[in-house]
Amino acid sequence: MTRSRVNDSRRRADPTRSRADEARSGGDAARARAGTAWRAGAGRPGALVALLNNLDGVFQRSVLQGAGEVAAAHGLPLEPVALGGLSATEVGTLLDRALGTGRAAQGAGGARGAQGAWVARGALVLSSALRDADLAKLAAAGLPVTLVSHHSAAPGQPTVMFDNHQGVKQLMQHVVSDCGRRRPVYIGGDASQLDGRERELAFRDELLRHDLRVPEGHMLVGGFTPDLARRALREFVAAGNDFDAVVAADYLMAIAAAETLGQAGVRVPEDVVVVGYGDGPEAEAAGVTTVAADVVELGRRAARQLVAQLSSERAIGGRTLLSTHLVRRASSCRARAPSDLV
Repeated sequence: MTRSRVNDSRRRADPTRSRADEARSGGDAARARAGTAWRAGAGRPGALVALLNNLDGVFQRSVLQGAGEVAAAHGLPLEPVALGGLSATEVGTLLDRALGTGRAAQGAGGARGAQGAWVARGALVLSSALRDADLAKLAAAGLPVTLVSHHSAAPGQPTVMFDNHQGVKQLMQHVVSDCGRRRPVYIGGDASQLDGRERELAFRDELLRHDLRVPEGHMLVGGFTPDLARRALREFVAAGNDFDAVVAADYLMAIAAAETLGQAGVRVPEDVVVVGYGDGPEAEAAGVTTVAADVVELGRRAARQLVAQLSSERAIGGRTLLSTHLVRRASSCRARAPSDLV
């Protein structure tokens, strides 16, 4: 396992994503974006391909920015291909084209024909954009792959992601040790995503570490979607539940939580402190305490890892974890004493 500290606050971005809405909605808009990304330059031989669910989220755009910088430095085109709204059959056809296999690569149903088959040199796969079966297909074909905030059982497919356990530990250390709060509510992310699962597990671990007795009803579902987080917290407050802190799995949900509490007449941070995972200009403007994670650097690191595989004769596995750091703002409190936040 490789670990790296990233503290460049000038390039903070959201380590979560709005992909959950996109995946659920599907439909013509998602399909049109996917088709446009596929046709508009995609398919250049020798390209690196970035397979993602949509092109709209802060997370996706930031990863592509960093990955594109590294790809360009190595003289490699980077082709973003959005998969949101595509059927399993359509995704399979796209992968055949990327690998130069199947009917699509042989000209049956492909506009380019056999001579113009798209053969990618490597792939970045973001946040569960592909199923395990599809990842296994890429592995069996020998295509170099680096996963971003995802995990696969396929051999030789390394992962680059944030240290979710470290970030949640930092948030809880601040909430409990610095702010003296012991009745937190957790607003979770999307359980279909590795980040969502790991952050919830880390929160539960921190409850044990701080000896907190928190009812299961304090575990709210936010799905990395501010509107869903807002509704869940509004219902929780209306039910008269007793709590003194909100820990959100991403900063956009934390902003929604702070706004919801204010509308309900709950003072932040006097009555309830609010913190969230990730950071961005919106969090700074809203005065929400976060753990900062550099998503542009995440894209750079993933692309460097992928480029390294292109010239390597051995499989490169394991996880590369990028570190986070606490950013205190008005939604929580000042530190009561120096704390080890690492």
